[in-house]
Amino acid sequence: MPPKPAKIIDPDSELMKRVAKGDDEAFRQLFERHHRLAYSVIYRHIGVQSAAEDLVQEAFLRVYRNAAKWEPSAKFSTWLYTVVSNLCLNYKRDRARDKLRLVSGNEDGGNPLEQLASASEPDVEAMDAQDRTRIIQAAIAELPENQRMALILSRYEDKSYEEVAEIMETTVAAVKSLTSRARETLRQKLARLAE
Repeated sequence: MPPKPAKIIDPDSELMKRVAKGDDEAFRQLFERHHRLAYSVIYRHIGVQSAAEDLVQEAFLRVYRNAAKWEPSAKFSTWLYTVVSNLCLNYKRDRARDKLRLVSGNEDGGNPLEQLASASEPDVEAMDAQDRTRIIQAAIAELPENQRMALILSRYEDKSYEEVAEIMETTVAAVKSLTSRARETLRQKLARLAE
């Protein structure tokens, strides 16, 4: 009879068990191991440094509060990315509501939607690298939420399609479709920059 393969122990899972028992040092270790990647995903998703820092804190507050209920059915990092993804979606939804309130409450007499529609395109030739980066970030920010998250996780965080599917609670085929559509949309939006 062949020997049973050795059980792989996930150090994050062990830390979460300790956090559930009130071990603050274990929580600090989890934070140290994962806060940079969490920040990176959040910042790429929303593009606002101060908000990204706040959302990292919120993500780890949720980790702490839910440690006793956490079940190691997936890797801790996958679960954390799901928490981060949900926080990003909530942030974007709340920001969209705020913008809608601002637009409907415009007091200068003009129609803000018409003003936005008539805004001129940027002069690509006059842009420096920093301006181009801002335009690329803005184009990514305009992607639909699910396309943006799939692209960020697969392209910038080097997650496999399988990991992204698990984080986003969807199929690998859906992730491939989302990332493909995101790349095509960005290619079209940024075609002038490439020329």
